[in-house]
Amino acid sequence: MRKALFATINIILTITIFSACSNNEDLSAPHKVYNIHVLFTPEGFCNMGYNDNTLKAIETLSSKHGYRYSFCVPETIEDGMEYYMNWYNEEPDDNVERTLFIFASNIYEAPLANAPHPTKNSRKDILLFEVEKEVPYAYTFDMSYYGASYMIGYYYLKQMDACFQVIAANQYIEGLEEIYGGFTTATKDMSCGSVELNYISDTPDGGLDNDNLAFAECRMVFYENMDKNNIFVPYASFSNLGVYRFSQSNYQIAVGVDCINPNLYSYTYLCMNKRIDLALDDFLEPWINGDEIPRHILYTLESGKVVVDRAATLDSESELLDEIKKMAIAREKEYYQKEVEDE
Repeated sequence: MRKALFATINIILTITIFSACSNNEDLSAPHKVYNIHVLFTPEGFCNMGYNDNTLKAIETLSSKHGYRYSFCVPETIEDGMEYYMNWYNEEPDDNVERTLFIFASNIYEAPLANAPHPTKNSRKDILLFEVEKEVPYAYTFDMSYYGASYMIGYYYLKQMDACFQVIAANQYIEGLEEIYGGFTTATKDMSCGSVELNYISDTPDGGLDNDNLAFAECRMVFYENMDKNNIFVPYASFSNLGVYRFSQSNYQIAVGVDCINPNLYSYTYLCMNKRIDLALDDFLEPWINGDEIPRHILYTLESGKVVVDRAATLDSESELLDEIKKMAIAREKEYYQKEVEDE
């Protein structure tokens, strides 16, 4: 591993849990060791985003499940794959029961597909976040914002004829179709409003880590649509911060996305968030216990792993929002049922 290139943080926590139920426990019995390695995206932490939430979940769950963990924040995707290859080529120690490599972003889906994968009896497993389909070499899960987008869109359309300005990193970013679809269906059901897609970058991996460009995109969209009730919807990882900054400085409503507290900013009354901690716990408990795990799971608004958080100023609207949530869950089921029928 190239030390100069990697922003690699190897924090290893060894948690040994002893039962408090008996004073006669045989402490000489070998302790089973589980190792987890997490690969994050290059933008790193401290941006109130997806990576921060994932790291917090990994750390918190290590106390519950008693595993060791290390993680890497690479400078590039290629460096991240080098970190993976080091794990792939290294044989687990004899006392290691199982080892898991977590790709904490779907940006690694394509390079992982072309890389070598552990054999079935190697005591090694792979977990890949936010992938829409099952793959033969890894466990995967997806978390959909379709229902959450519908719920937020429907609520705002009851208040005004809104134009939802989606500020996306690029047109290729995974999950954008569900966000666009959720808001669009809400406009159809309410017979008002509109949804517009705006891209920070035109490259598949661009627009994810430049909040200044996101701010500039918002400003351009705003001046071109000053006659509309614009509501800004960021979907651009670290660049989301530029959208919130624009919202604050220009008194425009924005939708919080990915780990944002709706009370953090003045104009993010509703936020769609992913409970990575709950999704990870769903996976890690059976993985450590040696139980069978589904190869792929889709989490929707109904699952409780995708949520719509509301600011304290909307407490009086709780009953209405709860009713809209039921409608959103039904609409999301219809959306995915149609996908199955169309396959």
